[in-house]
Amino acid sequence: MTPITTFFRNLEAKCCAACGQTIHEQAESYANECSDCQEKMSYDAYKYYHLKK
Repeated sequence: MTPITTFFRNLEAKCCAACGQTIHEQAESYANECSDCQEKMSYDAYKYYHLKK
């Protein structure tokens, strides 16, 4: 069995599912998008739902 420290040390860098940029956070995080893409998606959703004319 692989020691837990070796397992986490050998994980590949996480990449954003939207833009491919490396995500600098803990590997066990559930986030799939970088903070820039999360902000853009939130603003796009806001515009779609609240700024309809």
